[in-house]
Amino acid sequence: MARHNLSRRDFMRVSGVAAGSLALAACAVAPVAPGGDMGPEAITINFFNRGGAFIEGVMDTQMELYRESNPHVEFEINAVAGYSHQEALLLMISAGTGPDCWFDANRTTGMLTRKGVTTDLEPYLAADPTFNEDDYVPNVWIAQTYDGKRWGLPWDSGAMCLGYDKDIFDAAGLEYPAPDVWLTWDDVLELALQLTIDLDGNKPGDAGFEPARVAQYGFKPGLGHGRYTYLWSNNAEIVAEDGTMPMDTDEFIQTMNWLADLGLEHYVAPSPAYETAAPVDMRSKNLAMQHIGAWSIGRINAAEVNWGTTQVPYNQTPVSYGHYSPLCVFSRSSVQQEAYDFIKFACCSFDGQKILVDLGMQQPIRKDLREQFLANPEGPDGPSRQVFYDAFENMDTFRWPGDTIGSYFGGWYQPLLDYWAPYNDQLFLGEVRWEDIAAEVRAGSEQILATGELG
Repeated sequence: MARHNLSRRDFMRVSGVAAGSLALAACAVAPVAPGGDMGPEAITINFFNRGGAFIEGVMDTQMELYRESNPHVEFEINAVAGYSHQEALLLMISAGTGPDCWFDANRTTGMLTRKGVTTDLEPYLAADPTFNEDDYVPNVWIAQTYDGKRWGLPWDSGAMCLGYDKDIFDAAGLEYPAPDVWLTWDDVLELALQLTIDLDGNKPGDAGFEPARVAQYGFKPGLGHGRYTYLWSNNAEIVAEDGTMPMDTDEFIQTMNWLADLGLEHYVAPSPAYETAAPVDMRSKNLAMQHIGAWSIGRINAAEVNWGTTQVPYNQTPVSYGHYSPLCVFSRSSVQQEAYDFIKFACCSFDGQKILVDLGMQQPIRKDLREQFLANPEGPDGPSRQVFYDAFENMDTFRWPGDTIGSYFGGWYQPLLDYWAPYNDQLFLGEVRWEDIAAEVRAGSEQILATGELG
């Protein structure tokens, strides 16, 4: 396999050369099968990756296994570290060097589909004798489905839940959260206050506590994909049935201010108002409780954390959430069938998906891998792994953004994230309260949901 790990400077240099080293390649030399018969024509699939070394290792493992039964296939891999994969992908395409397939994100598939970049996979799935809808857990396709069609296949992710470090709880003399009992906002705040300590051993509320010198935080909520869970759990809505985005309701305002106040007022969560030198997460062992997704399992285990899980805390209504990020096929690839064959293996086959489960990359979408996921000897234990299924399969609690209109953020998740970012920055820095900006954010969000852009 050929690999190109490009820095931003490297990428900007090569993206302007349409016939450069990233161009799609096809070898005209066919291997000779035993007995002298010509085997399948040799091809090269250009794959564009994101996410760093851990993800690259998982993908390499899948590609090596795939080539055992498809030796005529070679992979050319391009990866851009520390750079927007969507922007990089669009630049590659504009330069005539678009990949055949790539690892996309739940936040970008809709927008890329609206731009005509992704391939409608329904004809390939319909013609595939090995594909059976009944083999898969319901709801796994939500972030790849637009206009009733699938434009990618789920590769990583699963449900989101609350992870906690057992060793930190032990040191504080606190009982672990039960995997089958839902914590409230008040419950998690009370725990976090006991689990947050500064460099001198003081807790929030102690006379000498210094919020700018915190050694261990008690709680890190999900402020990206996870933020929506807190909104729904306070009976706020993100996208209403009529296509509006009621971000100025009392419930929405209360939720956003509560999330900000975890760091600004209670000091139990990391806040941009009090910068830290080191990353704050469970892998760094300086965080007691963290809102995580199933895609983090392998990386938390690699850090040798002794951990468990429970459901994400709620205020008024218990709510759970999950999603999958896909592998997609380029709409103008010259080897679409071969690219589909590979992503189908990587995402949907038993052998390909088993790699994802074994390496802690995914809560399996295949029903026949459920027990293997639950019995995996790596952390967390079986009851904690069951929490992921309880979150994703409980139709009384499971929500997803856009479920009211039948479309994941209407296909405009990334533009909405880009629009929200400066407002969120102001909120979490303590420069504004949500009620100060709610009407403006709502108006802009509704315009993006309707048109895909502002102005």
